[in-house]
Amino acid sequence: MAGVPCLGRTHPATLATTALATAVLVAGCAIGPLGGTPSDLPLADTNCIRLIAALDAQVAAAGVRDAGTARVEGFRTLRVDRLLASYAAEPMDAARFGDWIAALRALDRNARGIEFANLPPAARERIVTAVRALPADAGAAGAGDDARIDACAERVLALDLAVPGARAWIKSAATVPDDYNDWARAAGLYPLTGFGYAAGIRVYERRTREAYAQPLAELPRAGAWHVLRPAMPSSPDPTAIGRIAAALVGSDAFPPAARADAADVERLFAAYAPTFAIDAASPADRPGRVILGADGRASVDGAAVSVTTRLAWTRYDGALLPQLVYTVWFPERPPEFPGDPLAGRLDGLVWRVTLDRDGAPLVFDTIHPCGCFHQFIPTARLAAKPAEPTVEEGALVVQTLPPLDPGARVLLVVASGTHFLRRVIPGRMLPAELQGPDVTAAVSTYTIMPDDALRRVPDGSGGTRSLFGPDGLVAGTERPERSIFWPTGIVSAGAMRQWGRHATAFVGRRHFDEPFLIERYFTRAARP
Repeated sequence: MAGVPCLGRTHPATLATTALATAVLVAGCAIGPLGGTPSDLPLADTNCIRLIAALDAQVAAAGVRDAGTARVEGFRTLRVDRLLASYAAEPMDAARFGDWIAALRALDRNARGIEFANLPPAARERIVTAVRALPADAGAAGAGDDARIDACAERVLALDLAVPGARAWIKSAATVPDDYNDWARAAGLYPLTGFGYAAGIRVYERRTREAYAQPLAELPRAGAWHVLRPAMPSSPDPTAIGRIAAALVGSDAFPPAARADAADVERLFAAYAPTFAIDAASPADRPGRVILGADGRASVDGAAVSVTTRLAWTRYDGALLPQLVYTVWFPERPPEFPGDPLAGRLDGLVWRVTLDRDGAPLVFDTIHPCGCFHQFIPTARLAAKPAEPTVEEGALVVQTLPPLDPGARVLLVVASGTHFLRRVIPGRMLPAELQGPDVTAAVSTYTIMPDDALRRVPDGSGGTRSLFGPDGLVAGTERPERSIFWPTGIVSAGAMRQWGRHATAFVGRRHFDEPFLIERYFTRAARP
């Protein structure tokens, strides 16, 4: 379906600054999947087409493509995530279709800006020269480089949408490939080996439930408690939290970010920021801020602790419900024994709070940044659906909490070494059962920073790089377990991953950002 712009076939090393500007603005080549040829279009259109093609070619050559969203095949300036893809097959009037397109464009705008910022200096300078050579009629004259690139992207989108049949075409193309490799599953005889993996997973699930069933006072402890609390003030007023959540929920519409006032979202993150009680037995249990070293590899700076946050959404009960995602990062998962296949550089705990229509917690769930160890902690507002009679993984419900008020915080008890979540306790204080005369708890605070900051991390040489590669993985965090679990189809199982790339089931198919994930496993509990 997709055409290949001629600049995409030009090796970037041959493109000196002036030559690229000339090639971008003058040379004739195919303009992509939906348009005609440059001779068919006004010069301003061909200028923009070539600029977008040149930028994409430089991004690909430099290996800085952002993997958090998928490109919409045939539409050069649109990207899609699983939430927006879930609407593609649904009826849309003209206004709703326009809003949907705007949301797809917003994803591309965000990713393209990250990619442009992360280009190596020479490649970035080539694009900057081309941008500044654009004539005024190409759009956003006098604006900054990012704004002019975006104006060209809008012009290219208009051309693509003007082609007959574009609406049907785009709705069929707005899909997100899943993060399972079917060729690997076929080569690994997954229909047979899946039974073996399923048996191992049932053992893990049983042991996890047993760990949660232990009395608090009997939880194993290897070191001293490190209590990590949010530094920002909370918003304890349930009425205010309910008002903010209601404004965000509304009806099942998009783009959701258009309804999200930044100050209100900040208040939500402050209100629900969890307290961590970490069993700290070694430096591996000391969280911090993710940085990139001179070798380009990720590490954790423990001088200051930053928990990354992301506003996400789920579709449940006819509405878009907001989800508050918090990730705390650790330097490593140390080996529990020689040759431990789960050990490796960088580790973390992802904690997600799904809010109900009134702003109260509906359900919590958690994974590690590898997508592993997915656990659900519903409140009494939900009831788990009966398990399907299949070997595929279902929802691992490890604990059920009582109904919580809007703005209620929780304390997360985290194990040493594995960084497994071991208990969720309403409130923000270390409970008496975990204290005692031999227990000294170190208390520190954390700040929050947007998860998107990990897509533009200072590289130590004046530029920026994404923590995540074009495959969505964090380089250097590979685990030996990948050689064990490859037949499940998950590429590099155990490696840290970018948001949108978290496959969470070894047997079956499941992603952390599936829009109907809660609806898949839970129903509203009957009220007494």
